[in-house]
Amino acid sequence: MTSASRDPSESKAAVLSTSPADEPRTPFVAPTVGATLGRYEIRSVIGHGAMATVFRARDTQLGRDVAIKVMTMAHAAREGASERFRREAHAVATLKHPGIVEIYDFVDATETEPSYIVAELISGPTLRKVLEACGGRVLPEIAALVAVPLCEALAAAHARGIVHRDVKPDNVMIESNGDASRVVLTDFGIAHITGMETMTATGALVGSPAYMSPEQSRGHDVGPRSDIWSVGAMLYEMVTGVVPFAGKDPYTVIASILRGSFRRPSQLVATVGPDFESMVLRCLKSNSAERYTCLSELASELREFALAAGLAPPEKALRRYLDDPEKTESELRPKVADRAVARARQLARRGQLARALAEIGHATAYMPDHAGAERLLRRLSASRLLLRIVVVLAGFGAAFLIAWLAKPFLSHGPPPQAPPVATVSLPSAQVASPRPAAVSVSAPPETRKAPPAPEALPHSPPAAAFARPAPAAHPAKASTHKPRTLRTTRPARTPTAEPQPSPPDTTVAIVQPAPVQAAHPSPAPKAEPPPLRSGTIALFARGGFCYPSLDDQPVRDLMPVFRDVPPGKHKIYCSRTKQSPKEYAGEVDLRPGARIERTVAEENGRLTVARPR
Repeated sequence: MTSASRDPSESKAAVLSTSPADEPRTPFVAPTVGATLGRYEIRSVIGHGAMATVFRARDTQLGRDVAIKVMTMAHAAREGASERFRREAHAVATLKHPGIVEIYDFVDATETEPSYIVAELISGPTLRKVLEACGGRVLPEIAALVAVPLCEALAAAHARGIVHRDVKPDNVMIESNGDASRVVLTDFGIAHITGMETMTATGALVGSPAYMSPEQSRGHDVGPRSDIWSVGAMLYEMVTGVVPFAGKDPYTVIASILRGSFRRPSQLVATVGPDFESMVLRCLKSNSAERYTCLSELASELREFALAAGLAPPEKALRRYLDDPEKTESELRPKVADRAVARARQLARRGQLARALAEIGHATAYMPDHAGAERLLRRLSASRLLLRIVVVLAGFGAAFLIAWLAKPFLSHGPPPQAPPVATVSLPSAQVASPRPAAVSVSAPPETRKAPPAPEALPHSPPAAAFARPAPAAHPAKASTHKPRTLRTTRPARTPTAEPQPSPPDTTVAIVQPAPVQAAHPSPAPKAEPPPLRSGTIALFARGGFCYPSLDDQPVRDLMPVFRDVPPGKHKIYCSRTKQSPKEYAGEVDLRPGARIERTVAEENGRLTVARPR
């Protein structure tokens, strides 16, 4: 009927009280195995959880086995628990769908008996038990077979204004009858019914943390798309063996969900292909507007995904898998691999090599020695190598063409300009420079061929007349400079009988040296201390009884995360409601770049701050 814990045990006798608040509470004893509730005989315990215990019983009037759900003592003691229990019975009774457990009867509490719900008995394991028997995960195609009827059942509930809010493998049961299997959704104990919002516990978080949508984790109002997120988390777990958001405690899990970062399922398991992964990722969008508009749309895509693998009809295919998982997988793997290779060929023809290689990887994950995948991979590898060669050759050809086209423009361009030099005419006698300078002397070609007679030379002024004034040298460096001599480049002599006269006229190029600067080291700038890194503070309220806040920050939600917080001491407050005033709870000392988490609790009427357990 409803979800139960994975380790069922015998229920202990307890005193319950479910009478209205304005009447005196009458104690009664919880039922045990062998006891009788009305016309029902308790046969055994199916399972129990935090809110209720589920018994297997026998209807003595109709002669059939049923499931009876009785509230636990702790849950019955809460305010409004009996009304929510009644609401669950009435809500599920209005839903007529093969994927939703059927309600037979509801009995109010009496002076000697608690209130209980009588429903049909589902003879089969929970989805959690099925996953454990299969090693923690199944192939994506098998997961689609389970999810199709589950999505259709939730869509029927959403059409009646009922949001389940606790979709998880423990609340899904699989019953086998004949040659088909039936997937049944159970436990509408915390369902949200449109128009009955006042029955929801104000400020309390209800549901299983790992399967709660971001809006449900914040304590906001939820709609049908919250169940879509939960279905996506369950599909993720079915194919990978782990939940998308994990943590050591519920607060860490919820904080991870609010951050919204997780690994793609294909990064964990190679059998998850692009089609199935896209459906899961769309369900797990942090923004509810980006998810599927309704679960009927998701059910349609999952059904097409299962039919493409040859699993039709889904009910019979699921029964075949549950009867013999190994045989079903051995028949399924070649079909999925062939389909992936066929898609890879189509993508390769379109030039989408990256997606084609991904499909080949998907095929080899199902069949490592698939011959078609190996041949296509070799062909694509050769094509990629040829493509690289063509690209390299095209690059060289383009570079050559550009150079050839630019050659006429480069050949007629102006010659590069040499730096200006001072040119003077000096006699052949050695010239001493009054200051250190680098002088290069060379004879022009004209004077080499026809040197004039020595007597025809005009009077040349001394070289000192053309010397530029040397820059003032630093007193400490003046004595270190030595006068440099002229370096004269003369033409090579040819062996003749008589010595050739020296050229009477030379060209002197005087290159001024760079002025010597005094070596005064500039003081190094003072290094400013690096700014302190900001940190993060995550706040929670144990039991969701108040809204935590930091310093003068406004009240946000039940589990706010404050980022870019400057280091130092900060005060923590908590408000009973979003409109009520803040109450001081304590303070924290944030180190630079650190991330801390604190839980606000109430002890003896006072608010305290502690580390999360």
